[in-house]
Amino acid sequence: MERTQPTFSAERVLAGGAVLTTIRGGPGPTVALLGGVHGDEDEGVLAVLRVLHHLAGASLAGTVRAVPRAHVAAWAAGSRTGPLDDGNLARCFPGDPKVGPTAEVAASITASVIEGADVLIDLHSAGQAYRMPLFCGFIRDAGDADGSRRAAAAFGAPLIWAHSGAPPGRSLSVAAELGIPAIYAECGGGGGIRGDHLEAYTRGVLAVLAEFGLLPATETAQPASASWVYDGGGDLDAGVIAAHDGFFVSSVDAGDRVAPGTEIGRLHGYDGALLETVTAPSAGMVMFLRRRARTRAGEVLFSLAGLDEGAGT
Repeated sequence: MERTQPTFSAERVLAGGAVLTTIRGGPGPTVALLGGVHGDEDEGVLAVLRVLHHLAGASLAGTVRAVPRAHVAAWAAGSRTGPLDDGNLARCFPGDPKVGPTAEVAASITASVIEGADVLIDLHSAGQAYRMPLFCGFIRDAGDADGSRRAAAAFGAPLIWAHSGAPPGRSLSVAAELGIPAIYAECGGGGGIRGDHLEAYTRGVLAVLAEFGLLPATETAQPASASWVYDGGGDLDAGVIAAHDGFFVSSVDAGDRVAPGTEIGRLHGYDGALLETVTAPSAGMVMFLRRRARTRAGEVLFSLAGLDEGAGT
């Protein structure tokens, strides 16, 4: 592929105020890059911005379409969902402008960023209310599964979550339907940004660009790492939910392996009484764990990934 000094096109404003920056080099693949799909997840926002700065001086073969703050209204509010309709952008793809503001944003991103891409990278984190380990995920049985597996391995996260299918509404679900290789990343959350997680995101994106030929491999290759691969549907909305209002006190951490019956945490009433001891229904790894203590009945407390260490071989 012929790599040239990239040129920035004029920034384009999408529905909801999301800004799409397109960087073009020589002929080559197109990569779609999203951050800030949830407004309380700043790790992806900053990582996308750092990648854009890096590419400004790089030798590039292909095109990068980047949206640092996908859900601008949610990001401005510091909220997981949109303030106008309480819409969760990560549940609205491919979107429909007739449904509401958040679905309109999803439709605009689908049409202008995802469609026609050769790879999709969607950077998330646990947000303010939850904890997650640093990992990269992909759908292993839909769309271009081999391409997605290739991208996930190149990203270089210490964990890879290989999902058996994906629920509707996700950016990866749209990519799978279009036959586009796609990955997403998650990390700690909590309202802060850890330096090692930001570095992993930035290096991971650049490594995927190198893997698919947009950047020279010698410039961005990451050290080889032995990544564990875990299987599971990945629908975090289907995790174990709280049966009561109260304070949730966790007994494990995100990334811990647990056996059936392991205590995950305890839910105390607002009078201090113990209301519930929450345990693991099966063996697995804790991939999604509530961080915020104040909890309402019906909110997700944790989610497990079933262990399948042979999924990556």
